[in-house]
Amino acid sequence: MRKIALLLVLLSYTFSFAQENYKYLIIPSKFSFFKEENKYNLNAMTKFFFEKEGFQVVYESESLPKELAENRCLALYANAIENNSLFVTKINFEIKDCYNKVIFTSDQGTSREKDLKTAYTLVFRQALASMSGKLNFKSSKVSNEIVTSIPQKTDEVIVSNDMKEAIDTGIIVDNNVSNQLFAQPIANGFQLINYEPKVIYKIYKTTSKEIFIATKDNKNGVFFSKNNEWFFEYYVNDKLVTEKVEVKF
Repeated sequence: MRKIALLLVLLSYTFSFAQENYKYLIIPSKFSFFKEENKYNLNAMTKFFFEKEGFQVVYESESLPKELAENRCLALYANAIENNSLFVTKINFEIKDCYNKVIFTSDQGTSREKDLKTAYTLVFRQALASMSGKLNFKSSKVSNEIVTSIPQKTDEVIVSNDMKEAIDTGIIVDNNVSNQLFAQPIANGFQLINYEPKVIYKIYKTTSKEIFIATKDNKNGVFFSKNNEWFFEYYVNDKLVTEKVEVKF
């Protein structure tokens, strides 16, 4: 374990990896404020717009491409939001990632047209046009500083009731592993996903096949193999924490 701590010092630097732009975009085949699919041809209009922006667009009711079915985080999700008021039709679009986080909101299209088909066609065109050329999002970006110093003494950290102290003094091991993870190749490493599928870790190659630079949520550390088992190590308040991870490469 002390060798791993030393490795953290040697690997102290700022790194940044960026994958390709999002390849897919998923849209509804029926917007929630209508009772039928493709009302006024608006879903087809929406699909056409995002295809012009460079996405492979899939209706949420369709069968997904294999790679997208295996990892829905390869796609963005677009939906129209209705906010009508008396005599005014109002629509804007929200773009979300696979964690349901809104990453972009369009301008609001508005119309006072009394004919609903005309009104909705106009507001959709306005909202969509406001996004033109602005959707060049990266599907993954990590830019964080790894540990720059190692404390001389490590103390026990209580992360959960299922944690216990490992043989090496001051190292805490998380044994609460309920789901096996699966490794999918990405640029410079792997992403480890669960059965949902949801990305839990991203690990990046080093000169050793058994040691990776790793991220999980807002935690940065190393991912390594020991005795044919995998572990993720990081620091919390200057205390070294180790999580045991079940992963299939």
